[in-house]
Amino acid sequence: MSDDEEPLADLAAEVDGRRDREREADDDAFTEVDVAAVDREKLWADLRGETTTDRTAAGETEDDDARDVRTVDKSICHGCPHFGDPPTLRCTHDGTDILSVVDSGRFRVADCPVVVEESELDLDATEFDARE
Repeated sequence: MSDDEEPLADLAAEVDGRRDREREADDDAFTEVDVAAVDREKLWADLRGETTTDRTAAGETEDDDARDVRTVDKSICHGCPHFGDPPTLRCTHDGTDILSVVDSGRFRVADCPVVVEESELDLDATEFDARE
């Protein structure tokens, strides 16, 4: 009996074909690029927070005292329709800025109406709980 006549030979051939296609797709998942042009000193300075880049959004303005600046959980920004597309970390809402990344879970934002609205909703819920 040849391999083609074995029971379930069609199924085995189909599975082998699927595995081959998956391996080919995995090979195309990454693009090789030349990284020799990376400025190592600038990269390390950026990682240490010593420089500002487009990835860290708009910088602070000189009159931050006049702005409503708050530190918020990043999930608020990530769930917002005004959150800019990567790789730039920014808010597309006019007049609102993401000033900085405080840590892995929080952003420092200025003049965000979404944050103000959520804060007011939280206050209303707290007042309601206190009345009970």
